[in-house]
Amino acid sequence: MLESSAATPETTTPRRATWFECFGDLVFAAAVGQITHRVGAHPDAGSVAAAAGLFVPLWWAWVLYAVHANRADRDTPAHRLLTSFGLTGIVGMAVFAGAVGQSRGVDAGFVLAYLVARAGVALLYAWDSQRNPALKDVFRSFTLGSAVSAVCWLGGLAFDARPLRYGAWALAMLMELALPLVVTRRLARVEQETDHLRERFGLFTIVILGESVLGFTNGLAVVHTAGWAAVTAAAAFALTVGLWWSYFNGSGMRPGTHAELARTGKLLHLYTFGHLPLLLGLALTGASMGIAVTGGGSHPNATAADCIVGGVIVYLVSVALTRAAFTGIREPVVVIRLLTAVLAAALLPFATHIPVAGLLTVLAALVIGSVIVETPAQRRRLAGSD
Repeated sequence: MLESSAATPETTTPRRATWFECFGDLVFAAAVGQITHRVGAHPDAGSVAAAAGLFVPLWWAWVLYAVHANRADRDTPAHRLLTSFGLTGIVGMAVFAGAVGQSRGVDAGFVLAYLVARAGVALLYAWDSQRNPALKDVFRSFTLGSAVSAVCWLGGLAFDARPLRYGAWALAMLMELALPLVVTRRLARVEQETDHLRERFGLFTIVILGESVLGFTNGLAVVHTAGWAAVTAAAAFALTVGLWWSYFNGSGMRPGTHAELARTGKLLHLYTFGHLPLLLGLALTGASMGIAVTGGGSHPNATAADCIVGGVIVYLVSVALTRAAFTGIREPVVVIRLLTAVLAAALLPFATHIPVAGLLTVLAALVIGSVIVETPAQRRRLAGSD
């Protein structure tokens, strides 16, 4: 997806994601599915807002486990046991995510599950800080931040009014997201395994794209006898392929790139937080795939159209600006992706007036076309960095 301005020669074998990390991604995939299902079950603005709000703590929990594994995980029995404890919280989030907002009990279940997931990371840092002094500052900062945010998460349950409850949760989430920015200097001694970190974010992107595939295949399974369903599903698949190709295109995943991510700092934060809107955009697009296929070949409603087109726009802008942090805003690939986002945005006023298969086809053509156009620039940049 991205690349640094200069590759760094490798002195050791790049670290790869473990099978246990991949297993953990499957647990997160279940929770992602429950969250995106809210949009498919009730395609309205409220469901989209709820899905987006629930996606943030789930994504953040995944980031915490991925970054910990990048810093310290040696895939020992102790790490697997502690991580498995934390993953029970993710399972709980998956169980309650589909019904958050329906009762205080469900909301409490989701919050407690999330706090269990956070506790799992705290225990991992406590264990590793005994062997790696550089992680003691991480453990202290993480524990303090978790305790303060937990008060807001639990305190929100005391409010009967949902706006106040969700406001307390939003405050808790903002404090958690701000913590790495506040303690950047304290974490400066901790180095990252660059290639492993990029691989982990790439794998989670695959998880999110998998929800798109699940969405349109489930829709096709429901109405498989209708010819229009096959056409719409084919267009949805083409768009999913284009989004995958766009993320992994070129040399951005080449070993040795992103050397700047090795140290905690601005670029690491931009790379990490840049993936939040990027993945949320992909998730919202994928959430509407089932609606598109089962919609009778008609025009999409406003919510489905906004999710499909808006999700692609958010993805393109996010991936372009995150890349621009490494390459500059005028870099050709960045410019091409931003222009593609502008072209996609031009579809928004007409999206509900276009048959859904046609809308998906146009978006797929835009995304795949942008990848084809930007590929020569990717190759020239790769040749210049060698």
